[in-house]
Amino acid sequence: MSISLVRAQAPVTRRDAVVDALRDAIVTGALEAGAFLRETALAAQLGLSATPVREAMGVLQAEGLVEIEAHRHKRVTPIDLAATHDLLEVQAHLWRLGYVRGMPHVSPAQLRDLRTEVERYARVIGQGEESQPAGRLEAIRASHAFHTGVIAAAANSELLRVTLDRLALVARFILLRGGSTINPAGLRLHQAILAAITIGDHEQALAHFDSLAARMIALADPAASAPHITGD
Repeated sequence: MSISLVRAQAPVTRRDAVVDALRDAIVTGALEAGAFLRETALAAQLGLSATPVREAMGVLQAEGLVEIEAHRHKRVTPIDLAATHDLLEVQAHLWRLGYVRGMPHVSPAQLRDLRTEVERYARVIGQGEESQPAGRLEAIRASHAFHTGVIAAAANSELLRVTLDRLALVARFILLRGGSTINPAGLRLHQAILAAITIGDHEQALAHFDSLAARMIALADPAASAPHITGD
C-alpha cells in the first residue's frame, strides 16, 4: 500500500495534504475498511512528523472515514450495510432539499458547470472506463460535483455543509460496493436532470433525482443479496 502527498492543487497545510492523501487511500480501498491506522508508520511513509497525521485523523473521523476507539486505536471505518443504508436515506433527503432550494437559483454559469460534470461522466462511459476503478472514481466525482453544484445554488452554507460532510464516505461505498451503477443508465439520469433544470421543469428534475437516489439506497439494503444494479 502506497500513499502519496502529490496533489493537483497544493493544500494550504501539511495537515490538509495528509487529509487529502489518506482520504483518497480510504475511498479507493488502498487503505481497506477495518484496517488499523498507526500514526507513526503513516508519518514515516509520508515523510512527515506524527503531528499532521494525528490532526488529519481528527478531520477524517469527523467525515466518518476513521474510527477512534476508546483506547485510542484508530482504524478505517468498516462498511456496515445497515448504517450505510441509513446514511444514504438521510443524504437523499438532504440533497433533495438542496435541489428544491437550489434549482430556482441556478445561474447560467452554474448551468455550464453542471453540463461540464455531465460531460465528464459521459467521457468515462464513452471510453469504456467504467469497468476500471479510476474511471468509476472519476464518474463518481463528476456526479457528486454535479449534485453539489445544484445544492450550492441555494446559497445556504449550512445545507451545503451537511450535504458535503459525508460525501467521501458515500463515494467509498459506491466505488467499492456499487460500481455497477456507473453505467449508461446512470448517465442518462444525470442527463435527464440537467435537461429538466435547463428548461425549468423542477418537478421532472426531482423525479429523476428520486430515481437516482433510489438506486443508491438499494445498494445498501441489508435484506438484499450482493448489491449489483445494472439499470439497463
